[in-house]
Amino acid sequence: MNAAPAKLHSSLSPRTNVLLICVWALVIAFAFFLVIPRLPFMLAIAGGLLGGIAGVFQHLSIQQNPDGFLSASSLMGVRRGLSSNRWGRTYIASVYVSKIALALLAFVLVRAPIYRILFGYVAGYVSFMLIRDVLTLRDTFALRRLRSGVLGAQ
Repeated sequence: MNAAPAKLHSSLSPRTNVLLICVWALVIAFAFFLVIPRLPFMLAIAGGLLGGIAGVFQHLSIQQNPDGFLSASSLMGVRRGLSSNRWGRTYIASVYVSKIALALLAFVLVRAPIYRILFGYVAGYVSFMLIRDVLTLRDTFALRRLRSGVLGAQ
C-alpha cells in the first residue's frame, strides 16, 4: 500500500461532504422555491439523474483503486486517482457530458431571459452535485477508515 500523505484532500473528507450535501440542499430549495419559483422542476430531476449516474461511476472508481485516492493530497491527486482506472475516466467523461446536457436542457426548458436560463442551469447542476455527493458519502468514510489503518500500520 502507498504511504498516506499527512492530510487527504478535503474533497475526500466525510465532514466536507456532509457540509456540501447540506449546502447543495439549501441552494436547491432557495433556487426553486424563493429565487425563481417557476423554474422547471425537470432541471432538478435531470440533474439528480445525471448526478446519480456520475456518483455510481465515482463510487466504482474509488472501490477499484482506493490507493490512488489515499495518496491524494491535492485536487490534482484526486484527478490522478480518478484517471488511473476505467471507472474514474468514465466518471470524468460523464461530468462533462452532464454539464453539456444540463446547459441544453436549461435552454430548451426555460423560455425566459438569459439570467433565468443561467439560474436553471445552476439549479440543475447543484442537483447533480447533491445526488453525486450523497452516493459517494459512504466512500469517504471507507477511505478515512482505510487511511487510519495505513497510518496505524506505519
